[in-house]
Amino acid sequence: MLVRAAFGALFRAGLWSVLVVLAFVVAGTACAAPAMFAEAGRNAAFQAGRDAVPGTARQDDAALVRLTGSRSPRSAGQQRLLTELRTIPHLSEPRLDGGSAGKELSWSKPWSSTVETGAKKEQARLYAVTDPAAELVVADAGGPPGGVWLPEPLGFRPGETVTITVDKNRATATVTGLYTVVPGGRRPADLPGSQSWALRDRDLPFDSKSTSVKANLIIADVPTTERLAEQIHDQILWSAESTLDPGVTLEEARETGRGVAQLRRRVAGQSFDGGQDAVEGRLASGIGTIAEQARVASETVRQRTRPIEWAAITVALGTVLAMVLLSVRRRVVEVRHAVGSGVVPAAVGGLWLAEHLLPALLGSAAGWGVAWLLVTQAGPPGPVTATSMLPALGAAGLAALAGLVIAAVVPALAAARYVRPLPPATPRRPLPWATPVLVIALAAGAGLAGSQDQAVRNVDLLVPLLALAAAGVLAGLLLTRLTGLRRSFRAGRLRGAGWLTRRRLADNSGERRLAVAVMTAGLGMLLFALCAMTAAATTVDDRVAVQAGAEFVAVLDGGSAQLDPGAAEVPEEPTKDPVPGVRTPPLPAYATVVWRYDLYSDLDGTQRDLLVVDPVKFRELALWGSGPDLAQARAALARLEAAPEAGRILAIAAADPAAATESRLPADTGSWKGMLDVVAHVAAFPGLDAKPTYVVSESSFFPHLGSADPRLAARDPNAADGAFVRTLIWSSQGIDKLDVQPERVNTAAAVRQRDIYVAANRARGYQVAVAAYLALLAVLALCVHAQRTAATRRASDLMLIRVGLGRGRALRARLLELSLLAAVALAGAVAGVAALLPLGTRLLDDEPLRLPPLHFDLTVPALAITAAVTMAAVFLAALFTTSRSAEEASYRDDG
Repeated sequence: MLVRAAFGALFRAGLWSVLVVLAFVVAGTACAAPAMFAEAGRNAAFQAGRDAVPGTARQDDAALVRLTGSRSPRSAGQQRLLTELRTIPHLSEPRLDGGSAGKELSWSKPWSSTVETGAKKEQARLYAVTDPAAELVVADAGGPPGGVWLPEPLGFRPGETVTITVDKNRATATVTGLYTVVPGGRRPADLPGSQSWALRDRDLPFDSKSTSVKANLIIADVPTTERLAEQIHDQILWSAESTLDPGVTLEEARETGRGVAQLRRRVAGQSFDGGQDAVEGRLASGIGTIAEQARVASETVRQRTRPIEWAAITVALGTVLAMVLLSVRRRVVEVRHAVGSGVVPAAVGGLWLAEHLLPALLGSAAGWGVAWLLVTQAGPPGPVTATSMLPALGAAGLAALAGLVIAAVVPALAAARYVRPLPPATPRRPLPWATPVLVIALAAGAGLAGSQDQAVRNVDLLVPLLALAAAGVLAGLLLTRLTGLRRSFRAGRLRGAGWLTRRRLADNSGERRLAVAVMTAGLGMLLFALCAMTAAATTVDDRVAVQAGAEFVAVLDGGSAQLDPGAAEVPEEPTKDPVPGVRTPPLPAYATVVWRYDLYSDLDGTQRDLLVVDPVKFRELALWGSGPDLAQARAALARLEAAPEAGRILAIAAADPAAATESRLPADTGSWKGMLDVVAHVAAFPGLDAKPTYVVSESSFFPHLGSADPRLAARDPNAADGAFVRTLIWSSQGIDKLDVQPERVNTAAAVRQRDIYVAANRARGYQVAVAAYLALLAVLALCVHAQRTAATRRASDLMLIRVGLGRGRALRARLLELSLLAAVALAGAVAGVAALLPLGTRLLDDEPLRLPPLHFDLTVPALAITAAVTMAAVFLAALFTTSRSAEEASYRDDG
């Protein structure tokens, strides 16, 4: 009967039962969310890496498997390989293709392949695909099936018969249709959303008469191509290609990668059927590489969220412990009655376990659902599958089990104290939990600070939580000491609510200190998470700016004179004076020219970079991020805008520790040697390469070069002036509008697609959600404490009201007490996070060697949000103090 009554006992406790269920909900959420977030982050990083593969990538870098060899697809060895390829999971059905390799195998003698009809004759080579009509952008399909497809620009017509010739060998075929090629090229155009032909570009045969131009392709299905190749004695290099299925998760991709690795070893063995190959078979696939890069990137990003996850789990279980401890204090009369009735302590614990069983199961199941919603709605966009949902459900079950153990052990120990009470003369000693927390926090912080040259260990991730718990302990002790000081006050100075609040706060209550510690940890981890999120976002923006420089950076082959038809030429006689008519190429407002020199310095004998810029246009077009280092660099750039002084070249030194104390530096570019006057030292700069960099103004530097000025049009392209200089265009709107053919174009968008940056950006929503959850823990801790103290003091409050204090003053005293507790917890949280500032970079920086460094600081928005949560906690706690349950009426306790 007692067990049956225990199952529903908790739900007769009014709002207290809501707090109990919420405690198990947050514990279940804290334990279930990490597994789901980890999978979502891994899958998002993998999809980002897969999407970032360009259409011009090698097959070794793409999410496909391509088998290549000279064996016919009908041979036993190739059929065996195709069967093995089909058994690899998560790959599409293999598509066969093959191209002419006769020229490459006959390199020692002339070789030509043509297609002709009547008077029309064009160079073209055979190529096979599984289904030409489905894989080509069809321009005209008016011919009979079973023939060949030709490029539309060649001018052949569907239905006519063409002759394909290699040397003296001829074969005839009917033109089935015409296909579209890419603009200005010969490669077949890809269907919308496909990159098949782009990825095959490296394997497409070259023209019979050229080694740099791709051939026109005579495309047919596999049987037709085999027949034609046999007739004209051409060798076909066959390939079978399978692509990774859409929406594949990282775990599935790694399974595919393992199957591909086994097949690669099989291909390398070349033991298909004992025959001889004209071309050695090979396998190309980038699936394993993409998957491994995604795994490494996601694990690196998890390092940023793992301190918050661990703290959330620890604080959640601590909240359950605090709730049970306060519940035991709240129901101490019930525990005494149970012991007095002969119920043994183990039975008391069992009854409490039965009482909390249903709330634990409901709360943990709800927490698992909340964790799923949290990750899918606010976390990375990767799918969450049973791979993580089942372990997450198990983790939520472990949270329920841990909470039930706490709910059983604490009342059992409390009951045991009443079975054998301490002698009256022996003072009751409180549990010394505060000192161990302080000692452990100091030891953990010292260990992390003393391991600067080592990687962050898993145990180091608990440092933020331990530091904030220690701050909460100190805040609670400080509150007790301050309110317990004896002072002389004038009459009426602390009457009413203030007097009552001071007396209550002066009570050296262990449960109040525990509540303050839990609140401080919750609010502190909220503040830490918000500041960490801001620091990470700022660092990503800054590092993109440093690596990219501008939205578009084009490398020119031939110097800046190709941008300026009126550029002055290099004089016939070398001179050190400025050449008449030399000028910077006129460009639109959205573009500027930047010159990068290799510079040698006698300072330490190492090489540096020298950036020559137009300071005004550079400041407008460069990316400057949002952090303090690049803001300092942008401000320093204004020092270079002044009119050049005779004989002086002003420079900004970026990321050069060796020159930190130097104001003048020797420099040698090969075509110029002199001194640079350093006007500013900065930690980072847009476009900073791996070497220290000096930045100078073109108006002060180029007049010293004379005929070596890179803006001059060269008379002899092969002439050298001793300097190694690269000319670049920095643009905010692209390079297409400029009449220039760059050697290559680098974009900030490509840098932003680095898997580590994509994963970090996609983790922000989850960090916000976890931060909100930590805030809920702080609110819950104050509500539990407020409800407990209101229940134990209801009788004393009633007596004070009747002797003249009044209901208004009693309510104000309660609100003032809660407000002061919350304010102390908030102050402890801010102080704790401030103490963590020197260690935050070590815990949060994914790439500590990359510039600019991560700056972990307190931010005004994070402080404002944390203060708002503190005020909300006071308001909700005040609401909870107005409830009174049936259980409380039955077991009144004077505390």
